[in-house]
Amino acid sequence: MKDVIVWILKRLGIAAGTVFLVISATYILLRYAPGNPLQLYIGSCLSQGYSLETCYARAKLVFLIDPNEPPLEAYANYLVQLAHGDLGRSLIYHLPVAELIAKEIPWTVFLVTTSLLLSYALGVLIGLFSAKYSGGKIDSAVTTISAAVNAIPNYILAIILLLFLAVYSHIFPINGSYSVPASEVGFNWIFISNVLYHYTLPILSFAIPMIPGWILGIRSAAVAISKEDYVMYARLRGVKSRDLMINYIGRLAVIPSFTRLMYSFGLLLGAAAFIESTFGLFGIGSLYATALSSRDYPLAISTLMIIVAVTVLGNIIADILYGVLDPRVRVR
Repeated sequence: MKDVIVWILKRLGIAAGTVFLVISATYILLRYAPGNPLQLYIGSCLSQGYSLETCYARAKLVFLIDPNEPPLEAYANYLVQLAHGDLGRSLIYHLPVAELIAKEIPWTVFLVTTSLLLSYALGVLIGLFSAKYSGGKIDSAVTTISAAVNAIPNYILAIILLLFLAVYSHIFPINGSYSVPASEVGFNWIFISNVLYHYTLPILSFAIPMIPGWILGIRSAAVAISKEDYVMYARLRGVKSRDLMINYIGRLAVIPSFTRLMYSFGLLLGAAAFIESTFGLFGIGSLYATALSSRDYPLAISTLMIIVAVTVLGNIIADILYGVLDPRVRVR
């Protein structure tokens, strides 16, 4: 038990160090990069003939940031604010960053979760179906197509779907999270169906490239399990093929893939910036892209911190699950 606690604490320490490094690197890169809103404001003020002291004072009133603060002191104060849960204020929206993230993150969680579950469900079904006919033409076709589709990045697929199914065919909307009047926004079928209509292409952009990975993983595990003695014995006892695949093979074949779901959620969260920006959706990914392009470093650091923290947390949960299921992992 002591070894398990030490192993978990070691993983948490590595995760905390990773998040700290990401925050520090992003702060240094964006805080002192030329062209952030604070510097632009001061430059505009100076061009109007005001003194540097006056411009600094005005900037401090507008952005609630002291431009005269020494770099190390500013960095230390920023870390103290983060430790107290204060993410700062956005330089372009002039609103608390926490408020902006809380408003946007449910849209990203909806997009990522729906895509992940859809790809996983289809991957398991097709993977088991392919394993059932292992070595045959169906299996060969499924593995070949899966290998080909697996090579398509989600951002390329997003552009292809957008061009052919939205821009040229007008089957789906080009951008936006919904298009109903404000009076219809709420938990009702009109709004939900409209949101699903707008999110069809973004969800497919995420889901389709992930399905082959699930298919190949599930198929490989199912084929290996189907050669176990207890499966052969069940087959000799006359257990129906469908029951054999579901109860004897399928249940065991999907267990290793559960931990991969944790990794995948964090990876998709990081990739959401491009997909959400491409389709003009609400979400933390779009917020991060906007913050980066406008050098809004308090907003960029906080959104990136959330993405990295979720990714690292997913990795930790997956590592812990692996460690619990397989003690050899803890030894490494």
